[in-house]
Amino acid sequence: MTKWVKESNDIRELSLSYNGLELFISRNENTHRPAVSETPEALPAAAPKTNTSKKVEVNEAVSVVPTETKASSEKDISVGENEHLITAPMVGTFYKSPKPGAPAFVEVGQEVTSKTIGCIIEVMKLMNNLEAKVNGRVKEIYVEDQQPVEFGQPIMLIEKE
Repeated sequence: MTKWVKESNDIRELSLSYNGLELFISRNENTHRPAVSETPEALPAAAPKTNTSKKVEVNEAVSVVPTETKASSEKDISVGENEHLITAPMVGTFYKSPKPGAPAFVEVGQEVTSKTIGCIIEVMKLMNNLEAKVNGRVKEIYVEDQQPVEFGQPIMLIEKE
């Protein structure tokens, strides 16, 4: 049994109701209330407050299954034997240049070395440089500047020398 913060013999049950949410706490061992979820049927923006909620008894766990597993904008990318695909190593924001208005780190068709910085991925105000890791030429860039990227999302394709 859980202890109350300040025990008092004169309070045995507590029931609160606020904006359609109900909380019931009892110190009585034999008190049983079923789990109830209150679901408003409609929430008009500026209508006067009325009691339009219905009580739903929760009897079993509910699971939510995502309907889509891939982003609809993501396309299948084939990587040849003489190509290197750079993917996002983390979730963040893609930046093609070191600061707004500055030239991009790389452009399509540009020659790169293994140490050439291709872009920046920002995560929680930390800037992470992504290097080309191979010598070659930038064949394609799949992400727009300041676009959010997911882990493993293709960033650019480099044709190896």
